Amino acid sequence: MSRTATVACLTGAGTAPELMAEAVFALDRVARLHNLDLRETHATFGGVAFARAAQMVPPATRATVLGADAVLVAGAEEPTLDEVMGDLDLRAQATRVRFGHLDDVVVVSPRFEDASEWAVEKAFALAERRTMRLAAVGDAEWRELVDAVTERHENVQVEHVAPKLAIPLAAFQAQRFDVVAVAPAWAEAFGEIVAASASARVAAHGVLAEHGPSLFVPAPDGGHALAGSGVVNPSSMLLAAAMMLDFGLGEHAAAATLAGAVSATLVDGPQTPDLLRRGMGATTREFTSRVVSAFQLTQPWGSAA
Repeated sequence: MSRTATVACLTGAGTAPELMAEAVFALDRVARLHNLDLRETHATFGGVAFARAAQMVPPATRATVLGADAVLVAGAEEPTLDEVMGDLDLRAQATRVRFGHLDDVVVVSPRFEDASEWAVEKAFALAERRTMRLAAVGDAEWRELVDAVTERHENVQVEHVAPKLAIPLAAFQAQRFDVVAVAPAWAEAFGEIVAASASARVAAHGVLAEHGPSLFVPAPDGGHALAGSGVVNPSSMLLAAAMMLDFGLGEHAAAATLAGAVSATLVDGPQTPDLLRRGMGATTREFTSRVVSAFQLTQPWGSAA
C-alpha cells in the first residue's frame, strides 16, 4: 500500500461487537500477509452510543467516519445507520454474493436517479478488473444508458437481460452472472434473490461514494438473539471486510485472499450452529481462525484464488 489507510470501525448493539472483533482479527492477519498499513479507528452508534454519550451519533463518531478512507459497520439493523449514511456522498448500492469455492456475483444499482450514470460507470469499472463481463437488467431507458456508457468501455462484453428472465436466472443460475448493473425498479428484488440463503452462500453489502469514504456492512443477522453466545456466524461480516478492502481501498489482492478464504471455510470448514441441522457447531472464533488459516491457499497467486 502506497499510503496508510484509515478504516472507521463502527459498532452497534447486539452481535455487532462480536462481529467487529472477528473482522478486526481477520483484517490484521490479511494486512500482515499483504504488507498493508491499515489504521483502525473505533466508534459506536445507535443504542450503544446513546447509553454512553446520550446521542445516537455523537460528534466523535461523525468525525471518525468523515476522517476515514472507508467505513466498516457491524450493526446493519441499527435504524441510526441511515443518519450515518446521510453524512456521506453515497451514490450506488453494491451487493456481493459468494457461493461454492469460486462463484462470485456483484450487483450494482444507483441509490437515486441522478446517480444512475455514475453507478453504471462503477459497474463497468468492476467488470474491467474481474472477467470483463457485465449484465444489464432493466427497461428500455436503462438499456440506453448502459449502451451509452459501453462506448467508453469497448473491451467489456455486455449482455442485456430482460427483468422477467433475469429474476429466475438469479434464483437458479446465479453463477452465470459476474457483475450485474440493475435498474432501481428491479434492484431490490434481484439482489435479494441472488443473496437468498443457501448452503455455502454468503452476501455482504457496500454503499459506494464518489467522494469520501464508502461504507460496508454485513447482511442483517437478527442482531440480538445470539448476542454474547460466541457462536454467531461471522461469514457475512468477513465478506464485508473483503468488500471494503476491494471496493473501498483498492487492495484487490488482499480482498481476494480474504473472500476466497471465507468461501473455502463455508464449503469445507467448521460450521457455526446456524449452518447445521444437528450436532455441535463451531464457535465464532473457530470459524474465523479457519478462515485465517486458509489464507495461504487462497491468495491470488495460488490455485484457489
